[in-house]
Amino acid sequence: MKIFLRSHFALLFMVIVQGGFTWLYFWFLGFQGWGHVLYVLLMQIILLCIYLAYRWMNDSQLYKWITTDEKELRYIPSFGNGYFNKVLHQKIIEEKDAADQLILEGEAEIKEKATFMNQWVHQMKTPISVIQLMIQDYDDPVFQDIRKEIYKLEMGLKTVLYSSRLSLFEKDYQIERIPINTFIKELVKENKSLFFQFKVYPNMIMDDQDLYILSDKKWIKFVIEQVLSNALKYSTEKSNKVDIRLVKQNEQVILTITDYGIGIPEQDVKRVFEPYFTGMNGRKYHESTGMGLYLVKEILNRLAHDFSIDTEINKGTSFSIIFNV
Repeated sequence: MKIFLRSHFALLFMVIVQGGFTWLYFWFLGFQGWGHVLYVLLMQIILLCIYLAYRWMNDSQLYKWITTDEKELRYIPSFGNGYFNKVLHQKIIEEKDAADQLILEGEAEIKEKATFMNQWVHQMKTPISVIQLMIQDYDDPVFQDIRKEIYKLEMGLKTVLYSSRLSLFEKDYQIERIPINTFIKELVKENKSLFFQFKVYPNMIMDDQDLYILSDKKWIKFVIEQVLSNALKYSTEKSNKVDIRLVKQNEQVILTITDYGIGIPEQDVKRVFEPYFTGMNGRKYHESTGMGLYLVKEILNRLAHDFSIDTEINKGTSFSIIFNV
């Protein structure tokens, strides 16, 4: 109603001005038959009200559509029966259809690129697996260094893979009930060779009884692996342990991964979740792509999991993920 009245403000103003002018005109003429003047003015008001009622009945759906808060509302109602209104409505419909077509083409292009990246990453995994098999029986320092470089390749490929999938996240996730204690133990077991390579070992602090969370296994596994990877990379030669703590507080389960490595400089903390930001540590140790924590943030936000980071230079970093039970 507010928009309707404002859109007809000029008309209302002109009727008031016209009525006032008519009254003043007859007053200056010394006209005494004020009943006739009031009759004319009353007829003007009645006709104006009839016109406004007609416009409201004709355009009420349009005003309702304009004021709706529904972001997914795609229907465009009629703009009225006038020729100009019909032409304008048709033009907007055509523009909307063209925009929808561009969106569909863009989504198809994104999906095609994601499919290509998936295939490319899987093809790259084959030679990496072959190299791992070729060196698995050798423990010399040079082979340990090769394993570290292979691990970097694997993490880089995972980053590329999940970065390409992120644009299709809504179509590629499934929330399920996960026994987080067992899940973390299996994840640590899968990456045990990694702990040996970096000479940094997990210290798991959790109850024997399983706690359950609601999340997507594939995405949350990638997130935890990214956080663990950072903890290991920036703990080497400074600390030999990483704490993995799992506690339940009220209706939340909190997973905290704490390393005792180099920490994050204060000026970098606010920017570590920005894409391609490597910070002082990344430039100093040449270990960062600047995408790991960005993907972690994006995935956790889309899974509706809160998170926090606490760090102190030369003392280490704690990263917490808060799950609602």
